[in-house]
Amino acid sequence: MEQNIVWTGIDSLSIEKCVLIDKGETIHSKGDLVGNKNNQVYGVEYQVVVDQKWETRFFDITCKVGHKNYAIHGYKLNNQWIIDEQEHPELHDCLDIDISVTPFTNSLPINRLQLKVGESKELAVLYINPIEERFTRVVQRYERLSETTYHYKNLWSDFESTIEVDSKGVVTHYPKLFDRL
Repeated sequence: MEQNIVWTGIDSLSIEKCVLIDKGETIHSKGDLVGNKNNQVYGVEYQVVVDQKWETRFFDITCKVGHKNYAIHGYKLNNQWIIDEQEHPELHDCLDIDISVTPFTNSLPINRLQLKVGESKELAVLYINPIEERFTRVVQRYERLSETTYHYKNLWSDFESTIEVDSKGVVTHYPKLFDRL
């Protein structure tokens, strides 16, 4: 099954197309977006592969900002993240990734956690900002407020928001940041 999704970025003046393909044992996503943040035009392409439990197994991200290119590749091997061919033991508890320029990666923990209304969970996440060429471990919290609404908080930065999703757990509205078309 294939699903095509388009988001607009409000803060970053971006447009993104994401294709989700369920291949049985894995779900593949491929996104392509362009945007303008702080008068910096950028382009990002990403691929993310998750297993049927929605645990991230692989990612590949390329970004171009002006004349600068950045690429980061990672995969899970024996519960360890290998990023650009280097092991990162400090990320061992990160089951999800969060790519800063797309709402798609918020769908990963939402689908993986399968929270009931009223439940919340804190989790370690591999946060990737391709525009700033950095990645780090952060702690986030998701609380399910209704069938289609979650409260999200990044405990590392104190950023928080309410996120709306469709029946498949894919983000439809992320106030001040993203809207699905």
